[in-house]
Amino acid sequence: MARPRTTKELHRLQIQTVAFMNALRLRVGAHNPSQFSDWINHVSEPLGWSDMKDSNKWYKYFRGNVSQAPVRMLRLLKEIFPDASNLFYEGPERLWDAMWTEDVRALWHICNFSGYEYKNQDETESTCFMGNALKFSETTYNFECDLILKFKIYGEIDFRSFTESVALYRIHKIINEIHRTDEIGPYRCVKMCLDTQKVTNELKALGIYNFIHDEIISTEISRLNNEQCYRASVGTSDVTSYALDPFSHCSITERMEVLRIN
Repeated sequence: MARPRTTKELHRLQIQTVAFMNALRLRVGAHNPSQFSDWINHVSEPLGWSDMKDSNKWYKYFRGNVSQAPVRMLRLLKEIFPDASNLFYEGPERLWDAMWTEDVRALWHICNFSGYEYKNQDETESTCFMGNALKFSETTYNFECDLILKFKIYGEIDFRSFTESVALYRIHKIINEIHRTDEIGPYRCVKMCLDTQKVTNELKALGIYNFIHDEIISTEISRLNNEQCYRASVGTSDVTSYALDPFSHCSITERMEVLRIN
């Protein structure tokens, strides 16, 4: 990967690195960088690695102190974590792809889902609930209804649903740039996920909650200021207030009535 060309690219790279290191730390059950270093020293001894704790090799990565992609570090860690490169570049549950890729097909791949509508449905006849095989309005309706029901039944939403909602929101933004839609559900889904304790805790454990929160909010504010048709669909005059809390504008219960969720 080339050296970052802008401050924004550098900041993203640093956030990627912090999230990557914390994701590995959590995976091995370490509570801090020191414990992670101890764990690495233990499992890497048969591989002939030198002691890395005394050199503080890992600490700079936990701080995101990098100026370019840590290719050597990734190559080294792949000996212990075969998915290291994918985790670094794609993010936990493909979060970085969902937030930053310009490839619409990749975004659809993240939020594409097929399942079964009724008991004993033939395995060869699964139904597409989300994806570009459906009208965009159908996908957003199905996704939002499913998310609301998960929240109402379980009180929480998993991290995978969060990345799916981000991908769907990005697709909505791309579509709205070339063709007006009346959809307002994608951002509500992102914010519903982001506000749940489970997703918040996972992002904080990865060390990236503030960054993710601020980037999502600023993106929505920018959209509402620049996409007049989207702002008209939302029906708000206070874009900052809406971006921070769309549920004060229309509660989940009120939205369920609009969507006709019983």
